Amino acid sequence: MPTLARLKKISLFRDLTNDELKKVSKIMKESSFRKGAIIWDEGSPEQGLHIIDSGKVGISRRTKDGNKQVLAVLKKDNFLGELSCLDGRSHSASAEALMKTNLFIIRKADMDRLLNKNPKIAYKIVRDMAIEISHILRNMNDKFINMVDFLWD
Repeated sequence: MPTLARLKKISLFRDLTNDELKKVSKIMKESSFRKGAIIWDEGSPEQGLHIIDSGKVGISRRTKDGNKQVLAVLKKDNFLGELSCLDGRSHSASAEALMKTNLFIIRKADMDRLLNKNPKIAYKIVRDMAIEISHILRNMNDKFINMVDFLWD
């Protein structure tokens, strides 16, 4: 179980009180993946919110001709699986350990119970998750426009 000090360093939990962090830590599991291990494949069922404690994770999708396209490389304190954890849908991309990687995992059912019983925790976590997702979306929009500008020049 991660320490409260460790959890406080993760952006999703930075605004939680120690009592709130204790509730979150009780539902966390830890898991390790060797380099090259597939954490989940694109299209697989949701597997909860994963937070990187150490290591790196590559997020990728297959192109229409079957080639793997890396979308992002995530590192310590980044999280993944948030979209599937929020909406319960299958994963839209694959996740692979790029080196030995340790993850904190909160299963969707556990997250749902926590959020239903603790609206303040729910608000703080979902707000910070939305901020991170909007940051990613803004970066993707900028990259898309740069690509379009490049193609039209």
